[in-house]
Amino acid sequence: MYAASTFASALSRQVSLLAFMLASMAMFANQAQAQVNAPASAAASMSASASGNSSSGTADELQSVEVKAIRDPAILPYKTAYELISKVRAASKDKVQILIRITSAKSHAPVPNLNIYLDGKATHQQLEISPNGFISVPLDQAAYADGAEFVTNQKKGSMEVNILLLPKLPQDVFKYADISESIEAARLAIKELVPWYLRLFMPSVDGVGICYADQNQTVLVKGSEEIHLAANSDATDPLKNKLHCAKIAAKDAAKEKDNLIMPATGWQAIFM
Repeated sequence: MYAASTFASALSRQVSLLAFMLASMAMFANQAQAQVNAPASAAASMSASASGNSSSGTADELQSVEVKAIRDPAILPYKTAYELISKVRAASKDKVQILIRITSAKSHAPVPNLNIYLDGKATHQQLEISPNGFISVPLDQAAYADGAEFVTNQKKGSMEVNILLLPKLPQDVFKYADISESIEAARLAIKELVPWYLRLFMPSVDGVGICYADQNQTVLVKGSEEIHLAANSDATDPLKNKLHCAKIAAKDAAKEKDNLIMPATGWQAIFM
């Protein structure tokens, strides 16, 4: 769904290798995907998502699983994106949201006046781009068969592409079981995104954070007893806005699957 050094890998027409971009290794554990009902994610409304971190509690920690792809979407075959998204969706069983964001390679900010088209012999489709740089990539079988590719109105090498995975949870009340399934789905999705030899150097997703932009929030959990989890772990969302999170560890979610989570309005979910 972390701010420091990251791992990256170029993706070209001949090479479909995607490398995992992480903030520091220590920070990955508390990173994640913004919930579908979160403002940043809602603007994207797309078919993509993941990352995690936050043990040090600093405001600039990156809190979502981020995979750095190519620096020029014009050389990324649509075939690669189509197959990648399809594999992640199948592996995650719709428990993970995939977000694809394009930013300036220099400023890492959204690119002004950016246009992206899906072009082929019989295909010419302009893609939707949110103000924050998130793009909606359609899974179009006709375009896939047509050999369509992404074409932009920007100079080659001027942009970078980021793929983020975020937890996909029910909007109001949900169970620890939903958390547990989302974590397992993220782990499976990462296997599809990241080569095994890069996964050896990365911590696994071991929890989900229920997060708020405001401080002093709590998350109500109803199980054998009623408890209020303090949202006191600092993290950041995919746009690097500061969040305050209550972390639910994978082992706890797996052990107490029937526990109900009733978060206050305005929450986001990230992998941690």
